[in-house]
Amino acid sequence: MKPRGARKSVRKLLAALLLLPLVAGCAQAGKEIRKTAAVDPPPPDVEQTMLQAAEAKTTSVKDGLTVYLQDRNGYIAPMTLRAGTGANDASSPERTALVWLTREGRFADQLPPGFSPMLPQGTKIRSAKTDSGTVSIDFAAPFPAVPANQERKIVEAIVWTMTELPGIGKVRLSVDGLPLRELPSSGLPLPETLTRDIGINLEQAAGTNASRSMAVTLYFSARSEEGEGYFVPVTRLIDRQPDRNRAALEELIKGPLDDRKLQPVFAPGVSVERVVPTSEAMNVELKDPSWEPEMTVPSETIEALVLTLTEETGIPKARIILNGESSFKDSDNRTYADPVERPAFINALAS
Repeated sequence: MKPRGARKSVRKLLAALLLLPLVAGCAQAGKEIRKTAAVDPPPPDVEQTMLQAAEAKTTSVKDGLTVYLQDRNGYIAPMTLRAGTGANDASSPERTALVWLTREGRFADQLPPGFSPMLPQGTKIRSAKTDSGTVSIDFAAPFPAVPANQERKIVEAIVWTMTELPGIGKVRLSVDGLPLRELPSSGLPLPETLTRDIGINLEQAAGTNASRSMAVTLYFSARSEEGEGYFVPVTRLIDRQPDRNRAALEELIKGPLDDRKLQPVFAPGVSVERVVPTSEAMNVELKDPSWEPEMTVPSETIEALVLTLTEETGIPKARIILNGESSFKDSDNRTYADPVERPAFINALAS
């Protein structure tokens, strides 16, 4: 993942975009200035920049490919699929990922139950080329019509899928060689270059002032139709705070705004004592009054914490200390005396 760069020029663009009407579930959500709406899925009508794109991803295209699909609750969630299953060995990982993302594509019957691709049936790709960390995707015209409230989700799915690939942090979209600068149904403007700053599954914390907000991306838990757990990233707009990393963890501890479809990953009562970044890892100290050294910690709690922090900071590891202890074990019998790396594969449900 890449460290965040300067955002002044981005903020100017996003502030201008916020002046446009919000239609049919589409809006712009930014890191510093946000537009807001309801929280229940389908995702809120908010939009702008969010967090940093990833460069040093550990996902191996040879072994698996992480694509972002829509779950049964309307959220866009990562699923790690076997890249070689039905794929043409001559296809680039970018093209293979786009096939997974297309409805009625040749991999459609291999998706986990309850998950569906976002690109509409009939989508045709003219080219998908990567240069200097940017993938340029050119769709054939006419691009199939989609409802306005699905357009932003399609962009999220493409951008987050492409930036899971090693070395890719930016995405450019075009149709018949012409840059896609506006989504056709909603009129939502798009910058020429897209990153994970666009956010995903956007929502707004209660009482947040749109003009004085920032975004943090949090990983909560959900259950598939078959009862398997998986993580869902949610970009939440909150009041601007000086310590973004601490704020992200505190929001993660608060739990999901929509607790009907997403599940909390922390038990009540946990608090953040310290969050200190180093060149090697994010050092996190937590306090849980109900925890004793002989007790285990749910593995999904640790994974959600690591996913959230590494998404936010770009630092690929986290060192976790709980009640002053670093030698605790999780429910999968893993120990945490050493820093924990971001998982190489997120939500590996399909074989």
